[in-house]
Amino acid sequence: MSVGSDTIAAVGTSSPRRAVIDRAWRALGPGVEILSGDDGGPLRRTVKRILDPLVLRLRSNPAFSAPFVDADVAAQMADGIAGHADRLRACAAWFELMKLERRRLRITAGNAQDLYFPVCFELAVTHGAPGADGTQRAAIALRAVHDDRDRTGVEVLNEHVASPQVLTRLSDQLHRSWADVHADDSISGPFVAGLTTVLGPADGHRATVARQRVWSALIADATPHNLGAQARTRPSVLPWSVLELGLTASLPLAAPPLSGGSDRDRPLDRSVVDRVRATLRRALDRDELPDVPLLCAEEVDRACAPWGFLGEDKQAALVAGIAVAGELAPLDERAVSRYLLAATIQARLRKEAYVLHARRALADTAPLHPRQRQVIEDLANFARPYLSRLWARLHGRDVWQEPCDDVDDLRSLLEGVARSVSLDHRQRIKAMLEVQVAQ
Repeated sequence: MSVGSDTIAAVGTSSPRRAVIDRAWRALGPGVEILSGDDGGPLRRTVKRILDPLVLRLRSNPAFSAPFVDADVAAQMADGIAGHADRLRACAAWFELMKLERRRLRITAGNAQDLYFPVCFELAVTHGAPGADGTQRAAIALRAVHDDRDRTGVEVLNEHVASPQVLTRLSDQLHRSWADVHADDSISGPFVAGLTTVLGPADGHRATVARQRVWSALIADATPHNLGAQARTRPSVLPWSVLELGLTASLPLAAPPLSGGSDRDRPLDRSVVDRVRATLRRALDRDELPDVPLLCAEEVDRACAPWGFLGEDKQAALVAGIAVAGELAPLDERAVSRYLLAATIQARLRKEAYVLHARRALADTAPLHPRQRQVIEDLANFARPYLSRLWARLHGRDVWQEPCDDVDDLRSLLEGVARSVSLDHRQRIKAMLEVQVAQ
């Protein structure tokens, strides 16, 4: 399986980007071992955190980011890496010092490579290789990285929830908050009808204004709240199965655990601590977050709210996403979508080269590569990866209190999630191809 006829041709006339970087890296020789894997090639994080953004500078050189590059581009990439040989060796030396200092100070928060690789390259640019004051400079840089991070760091979270008193207090709050959610007797028909407008066409200014007005009304509608509450008590009355959609592993929904349950990968099953930990790891600016105790208390209420969101706009957005997800069947050429937005996403997915090849692979008797098999399974049940990613993005918006009240923003979000899932599929197929080419 390949990602398309253009890619197949490219394999014959070009080199895989990863292979070009690997060759150029090995040509650097000794001095960069700490930035290399056991096989001598660059670590994945070395490529992601140093080579791509700081050496090859992909934003300024987009040609360097193509999966396959021709000979001229490959030569430019190799020259760029070779031209930074001294800085890369100095970067490796700084990283060695940073790791030693991290160990001395017993710092365990964060991934050392993610946190320090860019800092070490900056030290290499500004100071060259470590000198007599290298240890001191490394210590200063280390403290600069971790200052203000640890107030809301994962280590603080782990210490907080290790207290039996904290767990007891949060557990009481969890049971009270879960019991407070009830569905009322309002009808869902108007909400479902409104989705036809929100997810449909809007020709002209008046139609666009009307669509926004409908979405504003749907956000205030009780239906998303009621559907989330009914998933706990009467899941059979829902218009779709949250079990089949991959939002939970069992019905009716039960209150999520406070901690543990690392095997719970479904969005509505994840523990409160896992949700907070994910927030801390995703946060680019933790100073904007509450301190860990308040963050945990807020997450308990959030986990107990319908669909795991406090904001009514996020609850409505997820229900709209469920409506779209139910229409997406990239492998079924005969599937017809009721909503124009879903039909647009569907048409885009079906044009993807890897989807076309997946359909052919299903009709073939040849064995499938494991990555290929996983992609085909995701395509056959596209709603699952789609809604998992949508839930994660809406959860982030709910934590940061970012609104989802603009209908155009909602539609962009629903389309963007599909593109993100598709890109993930393509990356898996590309990795499979590059391994095959290297062999």
